[in-house]
Amino acid sequence: MIAKDIPVLEEISDDVSLKVREQYEESPYPRWVKLGVSTKAKPIAAVCDELKLQLYSENIKNVTAPSILIAGCGTGQHSIVTASRFSNCHVTAVDLSLASLAYAQRKSNEFCFTNIDYLQADILHLHQMDKEFDIIQSSGVLHHMDEPMAGWRVLVDLLKPGGLIKIGLYSELARHHIVRVREEIAALSVGTSEADIRKFRQSIAESHDENHQRLTGSNDFFSLSTIRDLIFHVQEHRFTLPQIKNCLEKLGLKFCGFEDKDAIFNFRKFQGKEVDIYDLALWHQYEENNSRSFGGMYIFWCQKL
Repeated sequence: MIAKDIPVLEEISDDVSLKVREQYEESPYPRWVKLGVSTKAKPIAAVCDELKLQLYSENIKNVTAPSILIAGCGTGQHSIVTASRFSNCHVTAVDLSLASLAYAQRKSNEFCFTNIDYLQADILHLHQMDKEFDIIQSSGVLHHMDEPMAGWRVLVDLLKPGGLIKIGLYSELARHHIVRVREEIAALSVGTSEADIRKFRQSIAESHDENHQRLTGSNDFFSLSTIRDLIFHVQEHRFTLPQIKNCLEKLGLKFCGFEDKDAIFNFRKFQGKEVDIYDLALWHQYEENNSRSFGGMYIFWCQKL
């Protein structure tokens, strides 16, 4: 079995981390087969320019062989896409779930990626790696921790000065309907067995409630592992842009820009073409008027000061 060969940094001990690991051992997320990857890897400088990142220091563009950490790699999509995106890079990909890591390793072997190392680890223990990285990416992970800022601080500590970090966090405004459904699940004491999830999902599909109807429009509604991640997750935090701005100030990070080009286009359409696309206060104003803009997550880049 591939799982037996994946190294373990340290036994996972945090209570919430253990619950999250259990969920993903039972339901690795996402299960996938095909993956569109970059046809040609690019240097950091080209990726930064392509994303129109506003850097406080250009030195990161001079790194020719970047060391990259994926904190919470799941079943490997993130690590493989990243390994194919940056030229001459080496990726260390960690996750709580051995089942997810085994899937990731199998798919990496299938796609012939040799520049990715997988490791079972809790973000809270990553200091023990005694290593620094040029780029760190963690999407859809910190908001499932007991204290997201505790995990975020560890990641910033592992980032080299001037290094880049890409973060993905749930939006409070965009997930209003999911919050209501999660409250309903708790009030009804709906279980998380396959039968319980299927029964509740069927009730949503047959409902005319607005929050339920919005859920049926999500791609994650149709498979058990994805709907469990969507509305049955054992731990979930959500953020507003003012809260994120405050977090960045505390962590010594400079906001460099959002990754979603469609969101940037719509933001400019709302605020005016000459607007500052790096002003989080203006983005918050935009989101309050367009609450579904970050329905997936806020996905943004920052630089360590």
